[in-house]
Amino acid sequence: MPLVDNTLFVLAIVLFFGLVVPEFFKKFQLPFATSLVILGSILGKNGFNYIEINASIELFGFLGAAFLMLMAGLEAKTEHLTNLKEKIISMSVLNSVLPFITGFFIAYFFGYSFKSSLFIGIVFISSSAALVFSTLKTIKYDRTNIGKAIINIVVLEDIVSLLMLSVLIQGVTSTRFHLLIYFGLLVSSVIILRMFLPEITTYFFRKHRKKDEYETHLRIVIALLLFVLILYSALGINPIVASFLVGFILAKVPNFHIIKEKLHVIGYGIFVPIFFFIVGTQTDFRILTKFDIKNFLMISIILGLFLSKFISGFISAKVQGFKLYDSLIFGTISTSKLTTTLSVSFAAFSLNIIDNALLSSIVMLTVISTIAGPGLTTLIAKKAKGEKHV
Repeated sequence: MPLVDNTLFVLAIVLFFGLVVPEFFKKFQLPFATSLVILGSILGKNGFNYIEINASIELFGFLGAAFLMLMAGLEAKTEHLTNLKEKIISMSVLNSVLPFITGFFIAYFFGYSFKSSLFIGIVFISSSAALVFSTLKTIKYDRTNIGKAIINIVVLEDIVSLLMLSVLIQGVTSTRFHLLIYFGLLVSSVIILRMFLPEITTYFFRKHRKKDEYETHLRIVIALLLFVLILYSALGINPIVASFLVGFILAKVPNFHIIKEKLHVIGYGIFVPIFFFIVGTQTDFRILTKFDIKNFLMISIILGLFLSKFISGFISAKVQGFKLYDSLIFGTISTSKLTTTLSVSFAAFSLNIIDNALLSSIVMLTVISTIAGPGLTTLIAKKAKGEKHV
């Protein structure tokens, strides 16, 4: 029996540990999200079973996933897609196709359904824009040619993977539209809203210029967010995908950075920690202590992702004329997975597209990639700069 199942107590415990535990794990270079996932796995039903997740907590977790994808969409600014030259598209295709095929066949080899295998392939395509951006800034590569190319590629890959995910989810849920009609409505709605919603938002911002303008602007944005989410719900689009699309649409609004900061505070202050904790409670790390097929599945997914992403990233960069270390940096940094991967995996798990073994494998993959991806990238960047000074 769980020791704690009261909603307020669970929220208090999660938010308290959400402040304390990440500070401890920083010593081990573990990101905020990863530390909360580990905490959830320890305290949840697959660990000591101290905490039970009820419907109210799940609602907070759902809002956390929605906020995560909203923020991911806001990172995907228009300028990242306006200069998609042939070499960027070529690198993105190779860095997506090989990992997709690898992920698909790994899952299919272990006896999973076609849809589950498709999902793993899609997960192999996606990246973590926020983690990649911060890593590039840390190593001071964000303004280099390879850095700019990586940013464009990561944004493009995330958008493509989420569009593929929305089509996959439509295939496993009952909707009123045929698949082709659904996809057409999805793409056209994004284009139309991308054209007009920023103008509407800017108009309302201008109408409310006063002392507490940013609070008013925040309310306007949340109201528009709910409106678009309702619209996408009517189309049968999963809320997680819809949240990303809303962020992508609103990213075009001028001077949006202050509102973005306030949204970040609300999301990461309350909802996002609970989401990461819930993901941890659904993750069964006990499979690491057993020697069976699940271990081979986890190892295959982790190795498959790292090898396919690194090899495809390195080769695609070399083919396009980038230097050795630049190509190595693209290969290593493209292995990074975090927020997008966890959000879509939790959505897939709730829709029974994947089972607990696959979810646990993906979470373990995320934990390792948040350390290995940025860590190896930083080492390569230091090596490259060291040789320049020789």
